[in-house]
Amino acid sequence: MKFGHNLPRNQVPEWASSYINYKGLKKLIKTAADAAKNGEELDLAEFFFSLDRNLEDVDRFYNKKYGECARRLRLLRGRYGQAAQLPEGIDKDEAQDLMGALLELRSQMRNLKWYGEVNRRGFIKITKKLDKKIENVCLQERYLASKVNPRPFAHNLPLNADVNLVNEWLSGLGDIKTFDDTGSSHSAASLGRVPGRSLHLPSGLLDAVDSAIRGDKVDDLSQQLEEAAASNGMDSSSFQQALLNFLQRAISCRARSCIERLLQDIISLDEEDDINKRNCIHRLVINIGRSKSGETLGVEGALLQSSSEARNFIVPATAPNRQPRPCTTTEEESTKLLSENDESVSLLVYLLDHLRADQRAALQARDSYGRFPLHYAAQYGFLIVCQVVMKHMQDWGQFNVSQGIDSSDWQDDEGNAPLHLSVVGGHPLTTKALLDAENWRGTSEERLASRKEISQSGAALALATRSNFVDIVKLLVEAGVDVNHQDDGGETALHMAARYGYDECAKALLKGCSTNKAEIDIPEKTFAWTPLFIACVDDHISMVEILAAAGADLYRCDNSGWTAKEHAALRGHMDIAVRLAELAPTRDTLRAAPTDTRIARAGSPPQSSLDERRSKNLNRDTITTAQKVPEPVKTFGHRYLTKETMVLVSLGSMDIRKDMPAVKLDDIPLADAHATQLDTALSVVVTASGANGEPTVIDLPVQDNIATEPITFMTSDVDKVKLLFDIVPTYAGSHERVVGRAVALLSTIKTSIGAKRISLQGDMKVPIMAATTLDVIGTVNFNFLIITPFQHPSMSITEQHTYWKKMASSTMVIGHRGLGKNTASRTSLQLGENTIQSFISAANLGAEYVEFDVQLTKDHVPVIYHDFLVSETGIDAPVHTLTLDQFLHIGEGQKPRSSRTRSPETIPVLNGNSGTEDRPSTRRLRSYSVDNSKQRNIHIDRQDELTERMKHTRDFKKKGFKGNNRGTSIQSSFTTLERMFDELPESVGFNIEMKYPMLHESEEEEMDQYAVELNSFVDTVLQKVYDKMGERNCIFSSFNPDICLMLSFKQPSIPVLFLSDAGTSPVGDVRAASLQEAIRFASRWNLLGVVSAATPLVMCPRLVKVVKESGLVCVSYGTLNNDPKNVMLQRNEGIDAVIVDSVLKVRQGLQAPNQDVANGIMNEAALVMPSTSVPTINEAVEAL
Repeated sequence: MKFGHNLPRNQVPEWASSYINYKGLKKLIKTAADAAKNGEELDLAEFFFSLDRNLEDVDRFYNKKYGECARRLRLLRGRYGQAAQLPEGIDKDEAQDLMGALLELRSQMRNLKWYGEVNRRGFIKITKKLDKKIENVCLQERYLASKVNPRPFAHNLPLNADVNLVNEWLSGLGDIKTFDDTGSSHSAASLGRVPGRSLHLPSGLLDAVDSAIRGDKVDDLSQQLEEAAASNGMDSSSFQQALLNFLQRAISCRARSCIERLLQDIISLDEEDDINKRNCIHRLVINIGRSKSGETLGVEGALLQSSSEARNFIVPATAPNRQPRPCTTTEEESTKLLSENDESVSLLVYLLDHLRADQRAALQARDSYGRFPLHYAAQYGFLIVCQVVMKHMQDWGQFNVSQGIDSSDWQDDEGNAPLHLSVVGGHPLTTKALLDAENWRGTSEERLASRKEISQSGAALALATRSNFVDIVKLLVEAGVDVNHQDDGGETALHMAARYGYDECAKALLKGCSTNKAEIDIPEKTFAWTPLFIACVDDHISMVEILAAAGADLYRCDNSGWTAKEHAALRGHMDIAVRLAELAPTRDTLRAAPTDTRIARAGSPPQSSLDERRSKNLNRDTITTAQKVPEPVKTFGHRYLTKETMVLVSLGSMDIRKDMPAVKLDDIPLADAHATQLDTALSVVVTASGANGEPTVIDLPVQDNIATEPITFMTSDVDKVKLLFDIVPTYAGSHERVVGRAVALLSTIKTSIGAKRISLQGDMKVPIMAATTLDVIGTVNFNFLIITPFQHPSMSITEQHTYWKKMASSTMVIGHRGLGKNTASRTSLQLGENTIQSFISAANLGAEYVEFDVQLTKDHVPVIYHDFLVSETGIDAPVHTLTLDQFLHIGEGQKPRSSRTRSPETIPVLNGNSGTEDRPSTRRLRSYSVDNSKQRNIHIDRQDELTERMKHTRDFKKKGFKGNNRGTSIQSSFTTLERMFDELPESVGFNIEMKYPMLHESEEEEMDQYAVELNSFVDTVLQKVYDKMGERNCIFSSFNPDICLMLSFKQPSIPVLFLSDAGTSPVGDVRAASLQEAIRFASRWNLLGVVSAATPLVMCPRLVKVVKESGLVCVSYGTLNNDPKNVMLQRNEGIDAVIVDSVLKVRQGLQAPNQDVANGIMNEAALVMPSTSVPTINEAVEAL
């Protein structure tokens, strides 16, 4: 793949502006090459001037960053010594801090190493391009040798040595034993650790000091300090650092007398030499938090030490974070664990009480993150520690809360005050204590008013809402935090509550207080969505009820002109759409036409408010495409598979019922930190051995919607295809640096079940093996679809087989299962569904097409049958388990028994020769007529016998009847697809629904989760259709997305429609979950159109426009279409066809003069006329 194309992906984001300007240099080469072709004199001065400046800039940036890393490493070595000389034991907190610092440093070094390698490759590529594009120029080798290769970024030698040193250090840290200073054993190793090793102490002095501190022998300590001061100077920086080390040891050992003695000689508690610039108060507060948060309460209130394993892992594919981890202990537990009488708390009080006045500034000293000790007390949520710290700050005049405890004076480098950290940690008691502390000198209206101006507090309220901390939300609202604060995207905390369905938080925000109430209809900035829109998009019906009751504007439109009800219906949230229709009936007033009516195809960046599946990615500035989605392999109407087989690979799962990440990497033990490359930004590269197709790079973590954007490979032998999933560093600039790999052999990963049978379970999982150790480091979840080419002599490509020809003059009527599906109602005479008689009757009554369901029998013969289970057998037998003879025999078996001794098809007649002859009977079978004969009881008995046989089957128990069965319809024989072609006039179009079970359907029907192999199923039906269709108009449709894909890629001349329940019933496949997903899928794969359940289109007729403007034919089905008024609603929006049961009634309704729809209610879509560029069914079938 081209270097310039991949360069943005391989850049460290925060350094992007400092990489080689490859695009600009390439443009200069093109300009020079064009000039040379035009006969002008070759002038490369501008190119080389720019190239040299690029080289200097890259070199300067690299050297600057390397200098920072080298300085950081020197400081660590100065404080902790050589990596090879690690002490036998160091404090637990010190080991954690050192490990974190080394991991962060290594991450920076790796990024810098990759920065150098990518830029070196850039200079190689650009000079190669120069030699290639301009004749008689061979400068690459000389330029690289003289100017590029000598630069440090080109060889990385010193940097590689430093990385190895850090890894050696990490390895040593993983092996040594660390000590917890709260225990009985303590290490003296860090006592003499000072910068530069410039402290001169007698050999046994450190041990004597450690012994004195451990025993809290203040006299012995004084004697040792006097000896040390005599040879080093009391005020020297090295001796002061040693005193601070001694103080830290005394604090660890709870040696109070020694603490008091050491404080007398210490000038300042500031420790610039500390990794994080923390003083002893910072460390003591953090140590209390770390040690206590690892404890949980037993059933009797006894303390139980829990495992600290959670803190001993590195999260893969993320940058190292050295900030203390938040407390995992609940605040209620913390209050029980830590009281005022606790030894740790009393030690903190003792330390603070014995600070001299000039040392008290340490309590408001900031560390390298800009945090006070109070920040960490609030973060860990230990109430008593916060109270102790705040009390001393108040007594010492350090507690200035005139502008609020969340003002800029209290915020760290990231803008977080202690209050914000307490909120994020979910500590209501601590949050309340911090807010109450504001009033230690009385309440202030000015402070309450100023709090509304503090954006970080508004953000904290949003975070508390996002985490569903109801008590904290109430506290912040009462404290005056602006409930209507909008973030950069214009969202409020109420938007957040609506997004995640946190009802109690929403109620607290809406209740507010006397001076702080939520505005319910604040729009965000991207699509002008209010919280009601968010709740509708994210499917939270209870939240919709709350917002509606609070007075939300139910008729409001977003900036594209769509209502919340339409957004809910589009996304398949029909219960919400129905509820909103009840709360806000359609108005008679005119509504402006929407400005955005198209849905972006799968893989494209969102174009309008219709595109978003969920509301969490509203800010367009943050939307990034996970991969460059390839153009569809099939150009609509022409290109199809002829020789090679297509393999479509999708990461993750299509099943919306599963929480299955596409790539899951295991946490990395800290002991293995030195040997891992997983603690950095990572990507997965999907390639296929034995197939053609570009490698696809996807950054981790993989986006949720990646499953609907498959990766395409082509092969001539699918049995030889191996899928490779390589884990590589994102910024390395090369796919060759493989950290781990997963492999899937397509020939064996999916087990076949018997002859031409496959499992319906589509999700596969393969382990990822580490490249160096071969350990399993994670898993890849994916599914794949193999589409083989189909051949038929009647299948050809001519101009007459392109679909887009002319507009339809009117809405077509398609007979559903012939003259309509059978129901339990006996108010009218019903022909058996999916029977020859029903199809002929539908055509005679004006249906341009008839719709029917095709399945395969066990011996692979296409038959017409709707349900997956053939209840007429008396058991729940799937169609594909019956042979053709068995299937037809069951249908014949339902005919009424003859009341005569001879065949009902002939009657005996006496002739003049006293003989007999057979002649065709003029009497119809009882199944085709109303039986008023004396033989009626015989037929009733037969009906009762069939009902008795079926009464224990699933379909019969669910519906109480069976279609095409005597008693509810005029029953007729089962039929085959071949017979359909033979017996129905060629003028009748066929809408052939391919009935193939999806996994969730097989589970619902309690069928065995296997079926006919997909390619075999489709090829068999296609063979029969091409054999028999002649000049007949045919359309394929299916609820199964994979069937639609196969039909589209196997042939070029018969259009394909995607059937969707559009949210009216639960499904498993995300592609079938809503009208939005159906449009996205159909447009992505260039299908002719979508057949949607009529419910969303009748409820929100303007959605027809969305389908049409997305370049698709729009068809609807369902019982609502049996009402001509509903059909008129859709017709006025330009719907192409309706599938109905009441063919004659609907046909007459459409042919009647145009009139207003039901009861004078205005047609919502009357303002929106179909575009003249939109395809229709007529166009698709004109030449067929």
